[in-house]
Amino acid sequence: MVRSGGKRSNTRYIHSKPFRKSGNEHVSTYIQNFKIGEYVDILINSSIQKGIPFKYYHGKTGKIFKISGNSVGVMVEKIVGNRKILKKINIRIEHLKKSKTKEGFKERIKGKDKIRQIVNKKKSFIFFRKVSGLPTEDHFVSFEKIIKINPEPYSIII
Repeated sequence: MVRSGGKRSNTRYIHSKPFRKSGNEHVSTYIQNFKIGEYVDILINSSIQKGIPFKYYHGKTGKIFKISGNSVGVMVEKIVGNRKILKKINIRIEHLKKSKTKEGFKERIKGKDKIRQIVNKKKSFIFFRKVSGLPTEDHFVSFEKIIKINPEPYSIII
């Protein structure tokens, strides 16, 4: 008999909840507000079988392109061969979580805006571009302390 490979095959751990986390879903998962263009993480909630995405999309991050009654349309990049394809999938909100991928970027922009305000008051200029791999300071390497080590001849010890 051939081994089946259905939609939910090999999902023993993806579709299971941790110890003491089973039961009814909290109301807070249904109250979440999603906006078009927002980034979300797809995390399968095994206690709700409706609107469940295919197992490949578990743990992926996508961008919202459509919002309907109980579900959300999400665009996710999928690698197929040597190219990336944009897949549009409909997922219920129980299987989505707001992504924190842009938080570091937003904090960096807010910090730069504060610095810009201070610099504009002083009427000067500041350079924000990231500089990676700065050259090290000049120094000389002396070869006087180098000790030559000759290898020992190969011998078999019996």
